[in-house]
Amino acid sequence: MDALVHFAVGLTGGLLALLLVDWSPRREFLVTFASGVWAMIPDGHWMFHELGVDSVATAWRAAHATPAANLFWFHRVLDRSETGRPRVEMGVALVGLFVAVGAFYVVNDWDAD
Repeated sequence: MDALVHFAVGLTGGLLALLLVDWSPRREFLVTFASGVWAMIPDGHWMFHELGVDSVATAWRAAHATPAANLFWFHRVLDRSETGRPRVEMGVALVGLFVAVGAFYVVNDWDAD
């Protein structure tokens, strides 16, 4: 699955989870961004492979193929459900993100107190 899809799913999950808490906007922004990065962590093996650190890349790739990768916003489930149509996958992920942003905007308590 494309990295943009994983990032969008992570942002979406983070925004929906943040509807349950009342933190400052600054903290919520950082948590949302970190949630998107969290969703991409299992694909870190590509970075190590490109840097020529194949031993780390191989171990990381092995972990990527386990159910533990689902701890990163259902990373493995998304990878296993690839359709072969990356533009459609990205479009669906972005629509989900737009819906989550809209819900967050409408439901969030924007009181600065």
